[in-house]
Amino acid sequence: MKFSPKDILTVIVGALAYFGVIVFIERILRGRAKIAFRYAAVALTTAAFFYALQKYVPNHARAVELAKAAIAIVAAGCVFYEQHRKGQERPIAERWKKFVGVTLALAAIAAYFNGFNFGYPRYYHRWDQYHYYMGAKYFPELGYKNLYKCAVIAEDELGTMKVELDRPAGDRLAPTQVVDMRAEMRDPDKKVRDLPGEFAAEYGGGNLLVPVQQLLAHPEQCRELFSVPRWEQYKSDVAFFRVVSGKGYWTDMQKDHGFNPPPVWTIAGKFFSDLAPTSVQFMQLLATIDLLYLAGMFVALWWGFGWRGFAVGAIFWGCQASAPFYWTGGAFLRQDWLFFSVLSVACIRRRHFKVGGAALVYAGLLRIFPGLVVIGTLVPFVAHMIKKRRMHPDHKQMLLGGCLAAAVLLPLSVAMTAKDSYKTFYAHTIETHDKTPLTNHMGLQVIVAHKFFEFEKPGLRTAEEREAYLRSLSGTQRTLLGWLAPVKLPIRLATGKSSGQMEFVRDEKLTDPFKTWKDLRNERYAKYRAVAWAIVGLSLGFFIMVGHRLRSLWIAQCLGQLFVILLSQLTCYYYSFMILAAPLIKVRPRIEIGLYGLAAVTQIIWMNSQFNDNKYTLLTLASVAFCYVMLGMFWRREGATDSTSA
Repeated sequence: MKFSPKDILTVIVGALAYFGVIVFIERILRGRAKIAFRYAAVALTTAAFFYALQKYVPNHARAVELAKAAIAIVAAGCVFYEQHRKGQERPIAERWKKFVGVTLALAAIAAYFNGFNFGYPRYYHRWDQYHYYMGAKYFPELGYKNLYKCAVIAEDELGTMKVELDRPAGDRLAPTQVVDMRAEMRDPDKKVRDLPGEFAAEYGGGNLLVPVQQLLAHPEQCRELFSVPRWEQYKSDVAFFRVVSGKGYWTDMQKDHGFNPPPVWTIAGKFFSDLAPTSVQFMQLLATIDLLYLAGMFVALWWGFGWRGFAVGAIFWGCQASAPFYWTGGAFLRQDWLFFSVLSVACIRRRHFKVGGAALVYAGLLRIFPGLVVIGTLVPFVAHMIKKRRMHPDHKQMLLGGCLAAAVLLPLSVAMTAKDSYKTFYAHTIETHDKTPLTNHMGLQVIVAHKFFEFEKPGLRTAEEREAYLRSLSGTQRTLLGWLAPVKLPIRLATGKSSGQMEFVRDEKLTDPFKTWKDLRNERYAKYRAVAWAIVGLSLGFFIMVGHRLRSLWIAQCLGQLFVILLSQLTCYYYSFMILAAPLIKVRPRIEIGLYGLAAVTQIIWMNSQFNDNKYTLLTLASVAFCYVMLGMFWRREGATDSTSA
């Protein structure tokens, strides 16, 4: 189900007309009748909305997406109404604003969790937990390169097993089946990701899919990494994930991109994974850790920025489309970096500078990219040093906290992993994985490397050619063409293999169907790399012009999220970092409307895009445009902006 611009416009006009009638009736009523009507209108509108979703949108996932967009739009409408009442000098009581805001926040959180229809049986994400549980527990043996390779050897040795299938709690007699893992590994069509790059020469590059036959020829390469008891334990854990995942899901899991977090993440990851062997109950327990982190994030928002900071953050986080529950819900330690990023900002505003600095460093060491916000923090830091010829006491406290955190975490991570863990992390994640394009990547590099348009050749358009061109367009491209039709430019939407888009170049005949797409993406970025760095340079200059006047480190840190987009290529689910815009409503209230609008726009993009590379390029464009607008709002000083404690 897709929505054309006409459909969207019709819905918006209809909603405005409906709410116009509500407002008209509300204004002519008086006393208790007005209060009763308000409650009735809210109940009727909510019931009508969910009835319409159920009746006209049978697909649950699409219904959730529409609900998210609706929550964001309603939140924006509430802000407009609040400003309207304020302009009439009839401000809404704070308790009512708090009630509505917190209610919408809770609705958005429920929408994030898909209305608690998780999609993962028993609420644990088998795919994600396999990578992070196994990668952490067996890091001394597997490192960053052998997660799939050694699983192939282990399954081949396991052979035929009679297993009990995973069923929801309450089933006394779960059915059993025989699984011939050896036969699965001997299937000529079986492929896994070549993380070590052992077969790069044979298949035209590293980090590609390869048949498993070459791996099975040398099982000693994995056995020699383990002691005998550890190898048996490892095989048992591999068998668990194969059984609970099912053959098809398990096969696809081996085509992902391995275990990628920095060594500091492995401190907690290995601690928890070593507590117990694999079991459904233990995987569920591990999945609850992220729930605690998310709860802590919202507590930090409320503590640092009041109920409204919490409400705005929760509504945006729950309603945006870039980082939905699908990717990391029910996973293992995937929200730790987000909690510490938000905690850092809250602590700095509360003037706990040492803790704020330590939390920022920990977040950066957990995932690298959260540390890029420090570029924002450095601008007022350096500006004060230049102006006053000395370090500000608050800056000194924050720096001290960050240094202490690094002094503890870095040696501990080496002790928990291996002496060369940072070297291998750099080689695997920074040099190889980060340079391997994924269809759900987001960031400036994605914008530069994606070809949406090409120059129109003069005199090319006969009626037949125009018809053939229109037939070649995807649904997303037809939507874009409709939006751009009034603009007369000598360009057209790119189609065909020359576009490099996955719709046109994916080739199932290749061992890795996305090899051509990846090569073309890398070639295009290499061609326009100078453009990317020019954008980064100009953005940094703009940021310095704005940020040198800011004395509030937490404001500069929140604005610094722009550099996460510009300097990193992230998988989409990390874009939850944009919740850092929510605290800024304390000094620029207009950002609240912008965040709700961004959430709604991302849902519209999501629902009208079919192919991932188009979808996530558009989502990146929306995100970076919002960051520039947000930065522009700080061009002029407005009250508390200059106060460190603001």
